[in-house]
Amino acid sequence: MARWSLVSRLIWLLTSLMAGLWLLGSVAAGVLTAFEINERLDDAIEEVAQRLLPATDDALTQPVAMQQRAKQLVATMNPKALAYQIVGPSGEIVMRSENAPQQAFSIPRQRGFHSTPQYRVYAQPAAVDGYFIEVAEPAMHRSEAVWRAIALSAGPLLLLLPLSWLLIRWAVFRGMRSLDELRSEIGRRGSSNLSQIADIGLPIELSQILAAVNRLLTRLELALATERQFAANSAHELRTPIAAVLAQMQILSTELIGTSHTERAALIVSQIKRLGSLAEKLLQLSRTGTRGGMQLERIDLMTVLQVLVDEFRSRKDVGDRLLVTTACSDEDFIVQGELDVLGITLRNLIENAVLYGAQDEPIEMIVEHDRIRLLNGCKIIPAETLTTLRKPFVRASSIGGGGGLGLAIVDNVMKQIGGSLALFSPIAGRSNGFEAMLIFPKLS
Repeated sequence: MARWSLVSRLIWLLTSLMAGLWLLGSVAAGVLTAFEINERLDDAIEEVAQRLLPATDDALTQPVAMQQRAKQLVATMNPKALAYQIVGPSGEIVMRSENAPQQAFSIPRQRGFHSTPQYRVYAQPAAVDGYFIEVAEPAMHRSEAVWRAIALSAGPLLLLLPLSWLLIRWAVFRGMRSLDELRSEIGRRGSSNLSQIADIGLPIELSQILAAVNRLLTRLELALATERQFAANSAHELRTPIAAVLAQMQILSTELIGTSHTERAALIVSQIKRLGSLAEKLLQLSRTGTRGGMQLERIDLMTVLQVLVDEFRSRKDVGDRLLVTTACSDEDFIVQGELDVLGITLRNLIENAVLYGAQDEPIEMIVEHDRIRLLNGCKIIPAETLTTLRKPFVRASSIGGGGGLGLAIVDNVMKQIGGSLALFSPIAGRSNGFEAMLIFPKLS
């Protein structure tokens, strides 16, 4: 299904409605303006005719004087806008303005306004019977005046359309700012952070969504807490019976040495140890699965790392295979976290290399200024498998006695302290191998 943008739709809808209203307003303004201009121009023509009326009684007896008075009157008007004719009973032109046509206007001889293709004419009976005063305005002049008035009244409205689009866009984005804040707050929530979202001054419509999200977070936190508590309690309760069974089985295995059951007894002891290790990992996963339980403090990771390196080097299956290289000049490696949890993280990282790495190849640990890289030899792990190794109970190989929880624990811890776990295979610059990189956040 195609995605659509709420912001874009609101901007388009509001702009379209505003444009439609402004277009209707512009049309209405244009119609009213045209009506008003035509009415005023008609009034002007009629006024000129009325002012010429008193002089027409002298048109026959004193035509020169009449002509002079008419010129003085028309001189006060726009010569390109108005023209006049005094027409006799038989249609002859007794007198006309210089811009009037030499032929009489083709209109009926009766009072009122008349329109021709070239003129708008007002006819007025003169003081002398049978004579008419006809004052005309060129249609071109009237059309220009009307369109000029329409442009002056409606034009600014149309010019404001682009500005209205910008204002609407600004208003919509400003109105959506609170939605972005809510989205950002929801995005910060996850399995390690299910705290309630505080009131951030949302509008009524969004505050209801905030309340619903907070109720969902409460239910999720309760469900996850119940699940983790169950796993922790189960693993804790299993430790004692597993230890007891292991002790009894080791005694029995000693008694069975030299018999046909020696190999089977050793296998059972190995499986019980693996079960005990799995229970211990489940306890660690439960402990590291919640952010609220971790006390963040400044820890020198080099001290923890040195203790773990000494411990693993004392094991027969590790020994001198574990190599540590410090690529940074600082003697201290200060990070923020909890001492025990960070120790669990590094222990699981090294155990993962010991269990799944090639037994005849070294395990390299490289300490840099903000990260720790652990490299071990192995076959190339496919990319699709590499992306799933952070999930619980996922293993890249059936070789080794791990339960698939080590990297899940490491990933949980790194997320809680603001860092990250990166996995690579093959190792950069090599044709095989596996690399796990812990990237720690910079301290302020």
